[in-house]
Amino acid sequence: MDVRALKKIENVVFDMGVLLKWEPLLYARRFAENDEDAELLSRVVFGSQEWAWADAGAVSGETVAWTAKAQLPKRLHATVDDLVFRWFEKRDVIEGMDELIHDLKAAGYGIYVLSNAADSFEQYKHTLPGYECFDGIVVSWAEHVVKPDAAIYQRLIDRYQLDAATCVFVDDVEKNVEGARRVGMQGWHFDGNVSALRAALL
Repeated sequence: MDVRALKKIENVVFDMGVLLKWEPLLYARRFAENDEDAELLSRVVFGSQEWAWADAGAVSGETVAWTAKAQLPKRLHATVDDLVFRWFEKRDVIEGMDELIHDLKAAGYGIYVLSNAADSFEQYKHTLPGYECFDGIVVSWAEHVVKPDAAIYQRLIDRYQLDAATCVFVDDVEKNVEGARRVGMQGWHFDGNVSALRAALL
């Protein structure tokens, strides 16, 4: 995105995927005993419809785990629990985002998080880069609506009394950025280049 495309920004809204790396197979490998098991676990757990439903607050982590176990040998059941309930212990952060968020806060920006995530988010939200700078958080499981549905962006705007035109939503998925634009927010499709985002905002 051209730096000049962002105008009169007062609030920066981050998807969690631009703060933490989402690498399901890598996380499965960090819990599994071998690559073959990791590939199977990643597909059955992270690639399941139940995982997506958990993001929408429609099912619990227990349901995700139970459904996955029904498809896997018993020797992998404990690892299923690790993936469903502890995957975030093995995640990596996006380098440079913590510093950027603190610099944005110091420059006077409002800082928000709007993300698809299951209820386990409550266990690790305090470890997100820049957490102490957040002015507000909206997460799909609690709202029972997921991006790119326009309703979840509108809830952020309404809840925190924001002017959509002065907000930029940063996400690594283009369709989610388009969802934000549909409610009047500006959008930035994040491709991993923190320096480019910094240059656009600061």
